[in-house]
Amino acid sequence: MDLDFLKSLYENAEDRAAAGYVSVYVDTSPATESAAKELELRWRADREELAAEGVGAPVLDAVGRHLTDGKPTAPGQAVFADGGMVRLTAALPRPPRREISCFAALPHIMPLLAQLPPQIPHVRVGAERTGGRVLTVSAGGAAATSTITGQTWPVHKTSRQADYSRQRSTEETWAENGKLLADAVTRAAEQVRAEFVIVGGDEWERSILLGLLPAALRDSAVVVDREVDPEGTVFTAAAEAERMRRAEQHSQARLDEFLVRMNESDATVRRAVEGLDATLAALRDGLASDVLISDDPARDGATDPAAWIGPGLGDVATTREQLTQRGVADPVRDRAGAALARAACGTGATLSFMPGDADLPAGWIGALLRAPLAAVR
Repeated sequence: MDLDFLKSLYENAEDRAAAGYVSVYVDTSPATESAAKELELRWRADREELAAEGVGAPVLDAVGRHLTDGKPTAPGQAVFADGGMVRLTAALPRPPRREISCFAALPHIMPLLAQLPPQIPHVRVGAERTGGRVLTVSAGGAAATSTITGQTWPVHKTSRQADYSRQRSTEETWAENGKLLADAVTRAAEQVRAEFVIVGGDEWERSILLGLLPAALRDSAVVVDREVDPEGTVFTAAAEAERMRRAEQHSQARLDEFLVRMNESDATVRRAVEGLDATLAALRDGLASDVLISDDPARDGATDPAAWIGPGLGDVATTREQLTQRGVADPVRDRAGAALARAACGTGATLSFMPGDADLPAGWIGALLRAPLAAVR
């Protein structure tokens, strides 16, 4: 998981850590007609608790407006705010594992990262005999739709078997329109660096399109055997299934690589570490390329271990002394998950969640390194 989308949360890190962040996770399942009222009442209780912790009215008002203005549409919502402004919001595909409202130096972001669907850039195509519709989804989840219109006549064969000229002309139109669509899909895929394409629509045009796509894109194709809109639920479900399959495949590959690297007998050249202390040290030095975390729902709450942070995005450690020795004044204590997410975002490390029963030797966390272990201080 690329964490670049979190960067706006950590701008002006020193000022924000001093002011603190409000993090709220709420169940917004629109299951009943009274769902909006129930949400309003739950937020009122959360607001009172946060106010008692010293959170000011401006930031509470901003969170409240986001949560209670309008009818809930997603099963869950996560909201992060500071300084009187909502900095980041996210709709959750399922209700949060645990409803949370807290105030801390850093945003309590790890439960969101664990529950976010993997965002993998891809293209969805609804092929038609006159062209088609192309939906492009970027790595950040932004979607853009375009309509490709080719020749509109002739696109239907006649019922007269002897009309060979019309039949052939129709097939040539289909082929020409298929080429236009394939060119558009190829350009769209290049723009977002798509990892896969989902192809649905007219059966004949699907076949033409797949035959004209570049080999890499064609090999990645998922076929929807329906003539439906690429913005509809059928395509969305197909995209979600493919994203999850690829995310699991990616996580397993990272875990396999981690286990191989940890078996290196010479610790000084080993390019992996295990355990919280070593992982935070690697992040602190900017040497972690990918952090592996066991996806344990228990760490969504108070059982998350603690860490120490400073104003710099890479200022993170398991003890206060580790930071003061590096010249960091007045380190602050916070959740380890929040600290390592900020450090990973700030140092360009990616994040991979492992299944709760994954064989991470030192428990719940490890990291792949950009350089040998001897470089970690």
